[in-house]
Amino acid sequence: MKDKFLLCLFDGLRRDIVRQDTMPNLSAFREGWIDFPNSSSAFPSETRVQVSSFVTGAFPGDAKLDSKNQADFGHGVMANVFFDPNQSIGAPLDTSNLEKMERAEKYYGRIQKSVNLSEIMASSGKEYSVLTTGKIGNAKLLNLNANKFNQKVFSIWGADICSKAVDFEMIVERFGPVPKQDFPNNAVTEYATNLLLDYFLKSGSADLQVMWYNEPDLSFHYRGIGSPESLSSIACLDKCFGRILDWWSTDGRKDGWHLIVASDHAQISVAKQIDVFSELETAGFKVGAGLSEGNDIALKRSYSGQITVRDRDELLVREILQFLQAQPWCGLTFSKLGEDGALFMGDINVLNERSPDVYFTMRTFDGANRFGYPGLCFGDNPDIPIGGGVHGGLHSVELNNLLICAGNKFHRQKVFDTPTGIVDILPSILWGMEIDIPPSVMGRPLKEAFISQGNSPAWCERILSASNGQYSQNMRLGHVEGVNFPYLRGGQRTS
Repeated sequence: MKDKFLLCLFDGLRRDIVRQDTMPNLSAFREGWIDFPNSSSAFPSETRVQVSSFVTGAFPGDAKLDSKNQADFGHGVMANVFFDPNQSIGAPLDTSNLEKMERAEKYYGRIQKSVNLSEIMASSGKEYSVLTTGKIGNAKLLNLNANKFNQKVFSIWGADICSKAVDFEMIVERFGPVPKQDFPNNAVTEYATNLLLDYFLKSGSADLQVMWYNEPDLSFHYRGIGSPESLSSIACLDKCFGRILDWWSTDGRKDGWHLIVASDHAQISVAKQIDVFSELETAGFKVGAGLSEGNDIALKRSYSGQITVRDRDELLVREILQFLQAQPWCGLTFSKLGEDGALFMGDINVLNERSPDVYFTMRTFDGANRFGYPGLCFGDNPDIPIGGGVHGGLHSVELNNLLICAGNKFHRQKVFDTPTGIVDILPSILWGMEIDIPPSVMGRPLKEAFISQGNSPAWCERILSASNGQYSQNMRLGHVEGVNFPYLRGGQRTS
């Protein structure tokens, strides 16, 4: 009997909302199998960064650059949208923009620098299949080689986004058209679950099947964490997961299927929106979305922001850091040198030739939103309402993703407190399928979860700190024995 894996991922799901009163099926499942409560996202904790970290087992960047200013490790997808002056396109790369992605691929040679899951599965003679309700960039980054290897990718965004191995028109004829997106997105959730159970798992021959739900992320963003709409979304997801468990209990498990359930990140709530673009302009900086004529600064606006300066001018970087650190809305700051009160990018695995000159997050707080869920922040996301959810930063709540492993190869009813992360899912699947793990993988196989293996590796926590005048910050990292790169455990501005 072949060992197969189903990854069921709930985008944006917080661990603390998985309870008996909200998600009874998932809550009971977590208690019955292997739980990793100290799992974390990569930074920036944005969805398409996490997608790339899942399919490569790598963080976005390295701890250092070589003599040619290149990173040996890291997948290189630095945010959902990021500006790389090396491309000389004068505008940011939106990873959901197919035209820009094609141009970037021609320039880079490959979007994801690290070996990815589709390549690994194809070279091992295994079938890889994706079903996603996420955005266009989500579908593409889950498998950038689908047509090359004749692998299935189904996206709700239509036949042009699906791979050629998927007969989109036949699916629509059989299951009906994809429902219109809404808040909560329950109709789409149910549609995707029907497709998974009645088509992909029945008619497919996949060795690895991904089911990526775009909820509760959508409802958290636009209706708030704990809102009636988000709780409706949670209830629908749990009902659909119950159907998946019914299949797994009766057919799937005896056919060799193992089940990994995860979220890519969590969310915290926006208390106030800040227009950082205007703040920089008012301070006298020449700023734009790219480095077009007249701009000295390219700003990626978001709760998790990025700044790239013309010609990598170190003096200008210093001036920007000084400005940011003086603002009450600014949170953590990172630079390529780790000087002037900024922490070092390499310590959080984002040092890359595609990196900006400055990473910064908006300031976060530990208070609760109006529904009682902790984690508040300033935002720079005009489309998100006050009280809506965001992610991308380094607050411990938003970093803490769900991760559960289940199946015949795994222990039952165990909790492992060792730091883990989304980068560990790929090597764990490969370990379970007895496939060699590529050297580009930065995570580790979670061997302690497997019946045939031993105890958890030793680990320790390290706290980084930096200050500049009245500004200070710290960042907690988890260092695990046998892993060369740290896991992110949360950071915050302290003064």
